[in-house]
Amino acid sequence: MTEEVKDTREGEDVSLECRFAPHLVSGGQENTTFYWSRTNKQNKDSVAIHQTPLDPNYKVDFRPDQGRYDLRITNASYDRDNGKFECRVKASGSGRNIHFQAFALTVLTPPSPPHISPGVNPTLTEGKTVELTCSSTGGSPDPVIK
Repeated sequence: MTEEVKDTREGEDVSLECRFAPHLVSGGQENTTFYWSRTNKQNKDSVAIHQTPLDPNYKVDFRPDQGRYDLRITNASYDRDNGKFECRVKASGSGRNIHFQAFALTVLTPPSPPHISPGVNPTLTEGKTVELTCSSTGGSPDPVIK
């Protein structure tokens, strides 16, 4: 299965929509485990189990009878949210995957202003070649300077 790619700006809200055929959980919620996990630069964590979010910036739209198990992220943060999210619906007991959906979330952050070197007022000699370098740090995704 491919990952769905989503972008959001830092500080904005974003929804990750996990949808499945409701008949897949026809045995009832008590026979099914629902959870969201997140993998970022720091680690891999569960962020919601059934209708309970495990982070104050996350909310869950939990309607298994409609095939809906969405994760709403409020005030997106690069450090916390930039990475991979997985929605899993599993059969309790056997652990068999009933539904799996993956998301690659990029939290967009601006890079630093460009820096040109050598410095602001380089000494140049007419007729001589000078090499200038333009660089920037930070930013998500990484900036491309041409």
